[in-house]
Amino acid sequence: MSSTFNAEEHKKMLRSYFNGQGFQRWASIYGDDKLSSVRNTVRQGHAVMMDKAFDWVQQLRLPKGATVLDAGCGTGLFSIRLAKAGYKVKSVDIASQMVEKAREEAIKQNVHKNIDFEVNTIESVNGIYDAVVCFDVLIHYPAEGFAQAFQNLSSLTKGSIIFTYAPYNKILAFQHWIGGYFPKKERRTTIQMIRDEEMQKAMNTTGMQVKIREKVSFGFYHTMLMNASHK
Repeated sequence: MSSTFNAEEHKKMLRSYFNGQGFQRWASIYGDDKLSSVRNTVRQGHAVMMDKAFDWVQQLRLPKGATVLDAGCGTGLFSIRLAKAGYKVKSVDIASQMVEKAREEAIKQNVHKNIDFEVNTIESVNGIYDAVVCFDVLIHYPAEGFAQAFQNLSSLTKGSIIFTYAPYNKILAFQHWIGGYFPKKERRTTIQMIRDEEMQKAMNTTGMQVKIREKVSFGFYHTMLMNASHK
């Protein structure tokens, strides 16, 4: 792990990005704006991942009214889906613009009473929940930051944490290198890839074990979907 990781600077960078350019980019991808072919594959891949993740949540067979933390809720797509299914949701994001957009969408779809919104970081959010979900958020954390964030999130659930991360592989690294030469508006956010040994260390440190994993790849969208629970 890098010893140069500065947690506060990293959070400051993420907050600035997702309240600015990142908000415009991801709100567009998560919405129904017309996209380029590159960004459209990201939208489609993200949708496939969310469908699989929601199936996994349902397979947990949580009781009606169970509490779920959506850590890094973005514009609220998954939070709203959970609320419609009858879960009590805590929706947290580091960016106030994301949280306000999520709140607006929840009000439009009349599920806001089932969602508690909060501007906070995934390292600082607290509480105890029946399950925790965290999608396409940990991909922005290098190994040391990933370990810190995952340790907090895993401590907040009585059951499972369902999340995505970017496993290291040479092909993905090459794709991101190529992507650096795309026009700026077409580039994805920098992705921090986690090596297998780093993931295993995070699992050992938190006392979690992987129940199921599935790779989701669609065009320029690549992620590993994981379901881990306490041993």
